[in-house]
Amino acid sequence: MNKISIISFGDVLKGDFGAGCYLIEALAQENLANNISLIYLAEEAVKADIWIFKAELAIIVQAINLGLKPGKVLYWDYKNFKQHLPWLEDQVKTIYPLSQALNRIKLINGFPKEIKFIFIQTKQHNCIYISKEVCRAMRLTIKIIKKELQKQNILRANNKIEPIYNLTSLSKEKSWRF
Repeated sequence: MNKISIISFGDVLKGDFGAGCYLIEALAQENLANNISLIYLAEEAVKADIWIFKAELAIIVQAINLGLKPGKVLYWDYKNFKQHLPWLEDQVKTIYPLSQALNRIKLINGFPKEIKFIFIQTKQHNCIYISKEVCRAMRLTIKIIKKELQKQNILRANNKIEPIYNLTSLSKEKSWRF
């Protein structure tokens, strides 16, 4: 079986910036194949190369602040990522180490066959809660990831997307689910 890596970055102590960690936790509750690695690297993007090396598919997920509408999801392939790279490196501190990790992998001919980037626009940063906008975006992000896995024939096309993760302790809303 081919290797698939889903990697997230973020900081759980900075509100919406912790979305990547919770996304990985949510995906871990799914019944995924053994060849799928779910990795949370906090803010250590420089270590992503280990997990991306020679993957069939790598998906990078991060909540970031780009001044967009809160909860906006950007879903890019590698070409779009490279196009926006100079601007992203100025805006997000994990992007430069990530781009260096990707360059190292290219240098040793280990670049993945396919790589996708999912960025979620944050709303709140000075608390431990996830905003309802980012919770909705996390739900959309999981749908996107599952569709990518369906394209790889890892998930059946009729696999329902259930409310898989209760965010009671993360959201101010009492029974918020994404």
